[in-house]
Amino acid sequence: MSNLLLPNWLSKHLFVYRPDNLATEQLHDLRKRLAKFNVEKPEVSIVIPAYNEEANLLHTLSSLADQNLTRPTELLVVNNNSADRTQELLDRCGVRSITERRPGVAFARQAGLEAARGIYMANADADCLYPAGWVEAITKPLHDPAIACAYGLYAFLPSQNSSRLALMGYEKIAQLVNSIRNRDKLFMNVYGFNFAFRRADALAVGGFALDSGREGSVAELVAAGIKPPPSGKCEDGWMSLSLQQQGKGRTVRVTDPAARVWTSDRRLLADGSLGKAFTTRVWQAVRGLTLPFSASGSTPS
Repeated sequence: MSNLLLPNWLSKHLFVYRPDNLATEQLHDLRKRLAKFNVEKPEVSIVIPAYNEEANLLHTLSSLADQNLTRPTELLVVNNNSADRTQELLDRCGVRSITERRPGVAFARQAGLEAARGIYMANADADCLYPAGWVEAITKPLHDPAIACAYGLYAFLPSQNSSRLALMGYEKIAQLVNSIRNRDKLFMNVYGFNFAFRRADALAVGGFALDSGREGSVAELVAAGIKPPPSGKCEDGWMSLSLQQQGKGRTVRVTDPAARVWTSDRRLLADGSLGKAFTTRVWQAVRGLTLPFSASGSTPS
């Protein structure tokens, strides 16, 4: 991957590793840095669902191990019935984990919500990289009782078949669509890999919607040309909407650069080429503006 147009801090976490043959020194260093999350009474819980993430997991853990923390923080990974070496890597890194056998990110996030011990929950994914100030930036708005949910933006990590410059163009278009949607459908911009809320509030509104489909936010699915689940719900946006409707507070976007997460472009490139992916997703994103996620939870087909 070219380092052009990428923040310098990313390079530390994009190391090469073999899940079946980890270097002893590499494993020792990562385990040592992750030990900061072994706390008895956390104020913040970082919760990550993971399904067959052996190829990406250590990159994510490395970025989280570099978090600049000011409060006791735990790290909890929910193994969503992985069939690869995901659990082995978690155990060898000394990361607290639980297993959720029911397939789907909503089930995994709900299991994490119930098992977490912190006051604040910072939701992450196992194929993303997080800036050192992410935990503090994404949870800071929640100190205001009028705010129930905070979310940040994202940027794509270019793979061998994509260009960071072209990906930046897509991100700008997506952010423009999101800014228009912010007027009355802000919850549709919430991404599961980069949002936070108070745990007690989430439990009080019934937790995550378990009929919300196996993966993806409404914004992600529409942008990817994928129809949302029949219920019209996606677990992240529905959580934001539920918190708002049940009087827990409003949703805000965190503009601090420390809240910008770097994520894989693998879904974006599912069509086979960046050019085709760009055209398809921009068109779907624009069309998505006319497909409102209603208060009743239904999305027109």
